[in-house]
Amino acid sequence: MLRLFPPPGGTLPVADTYADPGWPAPGPERPYVALNMVSTVDGKVAVGGGAAGIGSQADHALMRQLRARADAVMTGAGTLRAEDYSSKVPERYVPERLARGQSAQPLAVIVSGSGQLPADRPLFWGAGFARALVTGQRGAVAVDPAQAKHLQLVVAGEETVDLAVGLRLLRAEHGVRWLLGEGGPHLNHSLLAAGLVDELFLTFAPKLVGSAGPTIVEGPPFQLAGAIPLTLLAAYADGSELFFRYRVHHLL
Repeated sequence: MLRLFPPPGGTLPVADTYADPGWPAPGPERPYVALNMVSTVDGKVAVGGGAAGIGSQADHALMRQLRARADAVMTGAGTLRAEDYSSKVPERYVPERLARGQSAQPLAVIVSGSGQLPADRPLFWGAGFARALVTGQRGAVAVDPAQAKHLQLVVAGEETVDLAVGLRLLRAEHGVRWLLGEGGPHLNHSLLAAGLVDELFLTFAPKLVGSAGPTIVEGPPFQLAGAIPLTLLAAYADGSELFFRYRVHHLL
């Protein structure tokens, strides 16, 4: 892995790139939130209906490193419906997590307004990790009772999900200090629009899709200045693949 920024550059093993992202201690009101996304050069985050085929082995390795440092990994229910998604980290990360006082696996956080989840996905298989559903009161009453037995319900809002309340409850009641968001694009937009994102990790895969499809953020234009400014914190290259880390500046 070649470091492009900040100077001076140099090389380092992929395994050391995000082994310790140095996330700061969060405040009491919500977790520190980082988004991690992968995109083609023409801006698409799905190929054949999912993101699995976009990033390289290096991208997957960095994703696992970030997950291993997070207390919780969040995804929208739409991502679960679209692909075989699981937020578990390999067993080799478990001893380090336990030594830091974390659970063996990050808490798997699902966001769903409807409360209706695809139970056949890998996220619901097996034991050894906890799952939480962030939903509103309307969604909470619609959860399948068979699924509810395996979920910690975080009720935030009424008809729709109030993400600010949901993050506050994850921090206060579930001890989540660092949360890694992995999409989808509409959930990313909602988090950003509410001023709830602190960092963005973005991989540019050297591929072109050449067709319509979602980008890393999907939704109406942001209010106020109309664009959320970013500050580049680090940039790396592995072959023709680029890895960027940004600080996200809140508009609220």
